[in-house]
This record gives sequence, structure tokens and C-alpha cells, in this order.
Amino acid sequence: MPPRRSPPPPQPTRTADVDDPNMHTHARIPRLFPRLPQGVCLLAALALLAGCGEDPMGPDNRLALLALSKCRHTQALQLTDNAIARGNAHNVHSAWALKAAILRDMGERQDAEALYPRIAAAWEAAKGRTLTAARRERDIGLFLDAAKAQRVSLGLSEDCADAIKASAPGPTAGPAPSPPQDPSGD
Repeated sequence: MPPRRSPPPPQPTRTADVDDPNMHTHARIPRLFPRLPQGVCLLAALALLAGCGEDPMGPDNRLALLALSKCRHTQALQLTDNAIARGNAHNVHSAWALKAAILRDMGERQDAEALYPRIAAAWEAAKGRTLTAARRERDIGLFLDAAKAQRVSLGLSEDCADAIKASAPGPTAGPAPSPPQDPSGD
């Protein structure tokens, strides 16, 4: 029988008193990056910011979608016209599809369908391939779904019935007309 060995002496546990750069002083969790130079962190932050591309919808289209979600159809149409006038090829395609969605939401389906050739031409200019009817309907439907979901989150009805009632002048829309004044001053 081999001689019995005694157990090894207990090792000191890591505490905040131990000078270890890989340990937080308030917790016993090792740091993931113990001593990254500040320059590396700065370069990583710049690379992340430089990697952010241009907004795929464009600012005018994004604002138009926001206006559509608030049932401001006229404003949304004006913003899509701005995007068509000054956007890049991808923004122009989004603007035409969004414009069709706005017209559909207003109940003007025939006017929306009249835009289909322009949507297809803008798609082809941006992507270099033919737009399918399914893809066109998907793009228009996404804009409508996003606007309706935003309306619900704002407490409006999906079909803008609340906004129409609020913007329509009622019988008490303004002050009562004053009686005509007597020009003689009596």
C-alpha cells in the first residue's frame, strides 16, 4: 500500500484585496478585455460608425411613413414627391411604393394602380431586374402594415376614422358669428 498523501494546502481565494488587473474590485468577475488601449477602442467605434450606411428608405420617405401613420395623407404625398425629386434610385423606388400605399389608404385604388409602371421602372433602375407583382404588393403592404401598427400604438383607429372626425369641422368648430354692426354708430 502506497503512503497516504496529505491534501494540498488550501489556496488563497481571489478577493478585492488581491492586485489582479483581470478582476473587478466590486465583483469577482474577470474582465473580458483587461487592458485594451484607448486607440483600439476609438478605432472600433469609428469603424462601427463608418459601417452605418445611408438610410435605405431615405429621410423623406421615413417622414412620409410617419405622416401616413398619423393620417396626414397630403403631407405624406408631398414628402414622397420630395424623395422622388432628390433621392437615389433605392429611395425613389421606396417613394413610389409608399405613394401607392398612401393612395390605397386614402381609398384611391385606381390612382395607386396607375403608379405600378413607375414602381416597376424605379425597381429596375435600383435593382437591375424585373419587379414581380408579388414583390410590389409585398412592398406596398409593408408600408400599410407599418402605418396601421403605428396608428394602433398611438391610439388611433387603423382606418383613420378618428383623424377624419377630429379634422372635420363640427357645428361648434368656431365662435358664433357676431351680429352686423350698425354703420351709423347708434
